[in-house]
Amino acid sequence: MGDIQASFYAEYSAPSVSLNEETTYRFDSITIIMNPSGSYLGDTISTPQHIYMHKLTSNMALDKDGYLYNTTSYPYEATPFATLTFKNQPVKKKKLELRLPDEFGQELLGLMKDQSIYFRSQDYFRSYLKGIAFVPDKADKCISGFGVSDSSMYIKLYYSQITSSITNMSTVFTPSSTLKYNKTVQDRSNSILADIVPGSNNALSSNKTEHQAVVQGLVGNYIKIEFPHLNNLLLQGDMVTIESAMLYLYPIDGTYDTEMPLPSSLSMYTLDDSNVAQEAITDSYGTSVQDGSLVSDKSVANGTYYTFDITSFLQDNLGTFGMNRQNLMLMLPNSEFSTTLNGVTFGDQNREHNKLKLVVLYKIYNE
Repeated sequence: MGDIQASFYAEYSAPSVSLNEETTYRFDSITIIMNPSGSYLGDTISTPQHIYMHKLTSNMALDKDGYLYNTTSYPYEATPFATLTFKNQPVKKKKLELRLPDEFGQELLGLMKDQSIYFRSQDYFRSYLKGIAFVPDKADKCISGFGVSDSSMYIKLYYSQITSSITNMSTVFTPSSTLKYNKTVQDRSNSILADIVPGSNNALSSNKTEHQAVVQGLVGNYIKIEFPHLNNLLLQGDMVTIESAMLYLYPIDGTYDTEMPLPSSLSMYTLDDSNVAQEAITDSYGTSVQDGSLVSDKSVANGTYYTFDITSFLQDNLGTFGMNRQNLMLMLPNSEFSTTLNGVTFGDQNREHNKLKLVVLYKIYNE
C-alpha cells in the first residue's frame, strides 16, 4: 500500500470559565486525554510512539462546500510545543492521559485569572490558539486511531483555588466538532499502486498491479468490479435465468496479520456507467446491508474470505450493455472509510492463489 503518514489537525474550543481576580489560584498540571478507537496499523507494542504537537499559524476554515479533506494543508510552527511519547493499547482501548508542558498550562491559567479577552468568545480564543497539528515521528512504524469528541483528544487544565481551604479545580478544552480533520500523505512509488492517480474515472486495472486490488480507508482506495462477459450466459440456451450468485473475495496471504488486521466488514454498492455509487448491496430480502460475512479459518487453504450474495445484482444486469450496465464498488463502511487506514488486498481472477471466485447457478430453457 506504500508508506503512509497520518496527522491530525483540530481547532480547540474556549471553555466557559470565570475566575475571581481577588482569589489566588495555583497551577497544578495540564494533560491531554486520548481514548483509542481500536483501529491501528503496524507494531504498537515493541517501541513507543511519538507525536509532536505544533501550534497552527493560521486559522482553519471549511471550504465552499463545507468540508475539510485529507489532502488539506495548514501551516504550523516549526518547533513543537509538546511531545507525546506512549505505547498504545488499541485492542484494550486503554485511555491515555499524557502530561503537557507546564508553561503551556501556566499561560492558559494566567489568561483565565486576568479575565483575558481571549476567553470571552470562540472568535477571540481562536485568534490566541489557532489550532493544533498532531504530527507523527516519521521513524515510527505504527499508526494509532483515537476517538475525537468531548471525551477524547481534549486538553484538561488542573489547578487549585486557595482560600481558607484548598479546592481542586479543572477546566477542559475540547476539539471543535467541525474544524478538525485527518491529513494523510501516501508515497506509493514502491508499491503496486505506483501508477494510480486520483479521480473516479482513473481506475488502475488489476492486470497492472500484479493481479491485486486494494481497499483502504482515508487514502480513498476502493475496488471497482466489472462483469464484461455476463451476457455470455445468454448463449447457453433459448432462455437463461440466474438462480443465485455468490462472490468470494480472498485476501492475499502475507498481506495481513496482527499488525495489519483485516477489516471486520466491507460495504458493496452498485455503480452506474459514470462511476457514481447508487445502492448498497443488501440481503436477498432487501432488508439489511451485507457486510461481507468475513470467515477466517487458518487451518485450511483459502480459509479466509469475504462473501457477498449478488444474485439480485446479476439478475438485474443480465442482458444489459453499454450505459445500462452496472458495476460494483467495494470499500470500507462509511464509518471507517473516513476515519481509519484499515485495508485489505485481494487477488483477481488471474492469480494462482487467493483469486476471487464467482459461483453462479442458472437455469436453461430450450424449446
